Amino acid sequence: MPENDQPVTDPVCGMKIRPSEAVATIEHNGTTYYFCSQDCADSFRESPEDYV
Repeated sequence: MPENDQPVTDPVCGMKIRPSEAVATIEHNGTTYYFCSQDCADSFRESPEDYV
């Protein structure tokens, strides 16, 4: 989790969220991505190359 729980951007929908409030996280190529909803996480999981 990023230090100080600074807001991060959900790569699917662009929403700013705090890592501590993320519904889901996915690690991809050594980077952890945080998601506002399970739907966003599922979309990312299906084709991460569309979002990074």
